[in-house]
Amino acid sequence: MNAPGKFLTSLAQSLSTMMLYPREHPTWSRAVDASYGALAELQKENDRPLFTFLGRDVVYGQAAMHELRDWPWSQKLAEVGVQRLEFEPGVARAEFEEFIADVLHRMVLSGSGAPIEAAPRPSGRQSIRFGQVTVSDEDDSGVSSDTKEPTPAGGPSLPYALEEEAGAATYIFDEATAKDVVPLVEADAVVRSLSVAMRGSSAMIIPLLRLKANDPYNAIHAINAAVLVMALAEQLGLGNRDVHEFGMAALLHDLGMAKVPRELVLKPIELTPDERRVVERHPVDGARIILASDKRMELGATVAYEHHLRPDGTGYPQRVFKRPMHLASKIVRVCSVYNALRIPRAHREPYPAAQALRFIVERAGTEFDQEITTRFAAMMEKMEPNIREVVREERFTTPAAGVGAIKPGDGDY
Repeated sequence: MNAPGKFLTSLAQSLSTMMLYPREHPTWSRAVDASYGALAELQKENDRPLFTFLGRDVVYGQAAMHELRDWPWSQKLAEVGVQRLEFEPGVARAEFEEFIADVLHRMVLSGSGAPIEAAPRPSGRQSIRFGQVTVSDEDDSGVSSDTKEPTPAGGPSLPYALEEEAGAATYIFDEATAKDVVPLVEADAVVRSLSVAMRGSSAMIIPLLRLKANDPYNAIHAINAAVLVMALAEQLGLGNRDVHEFGMAALLHDLGMAKVPRELVLKPIELTPDERRVVERHPVDGARIILASDKRMELGATVAYEHHLRPDGTGYPQRVFKRPMHLASKIVRVCSVYNALRIPRAHREPYPAAQALRFIVERAGTEFDQEITTRFAAMMEKMEPNIREVVREERFTTPAAGVGAIKPGDGDY
């Protein structure tokens, strides 16, 4: 096992042992020594290790730790407010022991059903930072500090304008463009924040960002598609885990557009056949980037690959063998096209909501799955009073991507 895995395993063993003994017992000290030693070994190769615990998954830096998939302590730590854990160089043993004591204190409170509060921290230099993952923070660390009160479960924890979510989605596409990688922590945080925003009142709402002149199209489209997909997944009765995974797939479904040359994306006239073929590579590019980032993200890669395929067998990429599309791909396709129609493009004005919905309903069974289209139309009609158009401040200066003359009828709308 590598050094990060050895440290986390040792940390879990120490916490398990220390739960059984009072702090003055010698076993406490030996347990602290063991995990502190493992941290020291880890910091020989990385003096600023960073761990993120997402459900039962563990991310080290930006890389998923496959050897600790379904590690039960990941969920235990996240549930007591230790969703992200970062160490600076020169962690003192005394501070490390206080960190252990604080985590145990939180676990005891959690087990008793009492509100979780941070244990008193000693004054002086703090080399260990932990807290909940957020889209942004006052210090731009992406971590809700352990010195603050934890966010109440189910309570709103982000501005309704979704500024930070839009910025994080833009960062995700920028990283895909520059490095062919998906920032997993940021993507997960965006989806979780959107889920909170949808439950910001007594009834579920559907917040959809309005694209403005200087907004990055890919980021706004990705956020709106994710919101619509999660709302529809809930209406279909899917469980929380599936709703979250479908939301992640929707957020990343158009990631391959990051690899399309900008001059094609912004071209003001219709694309040539050769240029069209370049654009039509984006489902394959998106699937490749997602799988290269984390092979476990099979659903996200599948949706990225399939979201331009149609029930009638047309669409792209061209299939050698026809096979059924994944349920998530069917849902993402409907929601993605609906949102694309609602956004202004170089060749047309945005469709009004009723016209966009009618466009999809009229093509059910050919371009869109019949059952999913029916359920989507019913949801949009039922949820109409709870659909909120979110207008953000003018914060982006990058010209909108994806507003070129890609015409209706060829799958991009």
